[in-house]
Amino acid sequence: MNKTCMTSWLIMFLLALASFADPVFATHPDLVVPEKVSSTHKACQEIMRIGKKYQVEGLFSKEFALGQCQLARLDVAVAVQLLTEKMAEKAAKEGAGAIDKEDLAMLSDLKEELRGEMLLAQSRAFQTRYTELGTNLHALTKNITLSGGMTGVLQGSFNNTPKDHSDAVGRADLVFSFKVGENTIAVIDVESTGGYGIDAHIGNYSILNNIPMAPTDTVRFRTAWVEHTAFDDRLVITAGKISLTDYFDNNSIANNETAQFLAGAFVNSMVLGAPSNGPGMRVTAKLGDQLTVSLGYGSGDATAANILDHGYGIAELDYKLKIGELEGNYRFYGSLDGSLPVVDGIKSDKENAWGAGLSIDQQLTGQLALFGRFGWHDEDAYVTRSAWSAGFQYTGPIPQRKDDLVGFAYGQILVNNATAQEKLLEAYYKVTVSDQLAISPHFQYLINPLADTGADNVFVASLRAQLIF
Repeated sequence: MNKTCMTSWLIMFLLALASFADPVFATHPDLVVPEKVSSTHKACQEIMRIGKKYQVEGLFSKEFALGQCQLARLDVAVAVQLLTEKMAEKAAKEGAGAIDKEDLAMLSDLKEELRGEMLLAQSRAFQTRYTELGTNLHALTKNITLSGGMTGVLQGSFNNTPKDHSDAVGRADLVFSFKVGENTIAVIDVESTGGYGIDAHIGNYSILNNIPMAPTDTVRFRTAWVEHTAFDDRLVITAGKISLTDYFDNNSIANNETAQFLAGAFVNSMVLGAPSNGPGMRVTAKLGDQLTVSLGYGSGDATAANILDHGYGIAELDYKLKIGELEGNYRFYGSLDGSLPVVDGIKSDKENAWGAGLSIDQQLTGQLALFGRFGWHDEDAYVTRSAWSAGFQYTGPIPQRKDDLVGFAYGQILVNNATAQEKLLEAYYKVTVSDQLAISPHFQYLINPLADTGADNVFVASLRAQLIF
């Protein structure tokens, strides 16, 4: 191990050691963080002081620093986690003497006060689940936290031959996070769903409502996994019952049916081919500040006695581009699908099939961001051969409603031997009522359902409500 790596490990060890040194000081009244906190609070002042001292930017928003808004405890924990990582990088470059022991002690006390929230903030899966789980984490014990959410959707179709339909569907999640080691957590997502959604009445490839999960009207473990980080979080290993779409083909603008676009065609590529939630693992290695490589495997048949039979493998390279305060993410993946074909399914041949794709999101301004996806897979093994989508998200369209969102997306699915291609448009306006509640009307227009020019185009109107607790 070289000197830089040893120094980095040393500073992280000192932080960990300090967290057990004096738990009494962690409960000092000045550092007790309420559910809602302002920038004048002692804890926030200390974080900003240390950040300024070590030249760490982006810990808090400008609005918060100016006292124009408040933050939740989890937001403060995220700032502490970022500050810790940046200080560790500084120590790795300049030596442990570059960090004052008093600052280490202060960070340790803040971590102890926010220990429940720090569990999830330290998880690498936190970035992909943050929007869905919200910022209300409840510490059940020193090492266990709970969060949850509920989503309901009411939909109605127009011009759907032979009959229009209305439908309601709901989904609820309870997510338990357990700290089982200094660098290891376990997460269990308990999910309940009800209703089949509008797709039961409209034939299509695009999945107009991605909220319902089969089987419906039941309670299940959506995911249950263990995650371990090593080498200053540069290596992450996750194993258990997982969803590969939580880690691959991600997108900051179009990746979450409970908070962004409803249609499955805009949540992930419709030709990604990833198996449903089941036994699997992923390994992610951070090669630099901008470059990450990930490998994933999932069982193509969760009921099989041998999870290696008919498996699905995927590899992805992610590049993060930052120009000033504007961020962009560029993801490129390749996959090998060994799953068996199912009746009326997309896969039509039992052979192993290759696939590839990319997912891009890029901020153009502080309010406007674009996204795009393209995916391809072996047309000899599937009913479909490729799919693409593109769109945008605009934040704060009304000056007095800076947390509201407007989204628009358009996509096509190319079907083998079809007379046309299925196309879908979706637009929504998300009203952020509070930190816990958001309501959004959605409007979808489905063109050439099932790639059939003889089928009527269908208009679907939806109302979605998301509650986080």
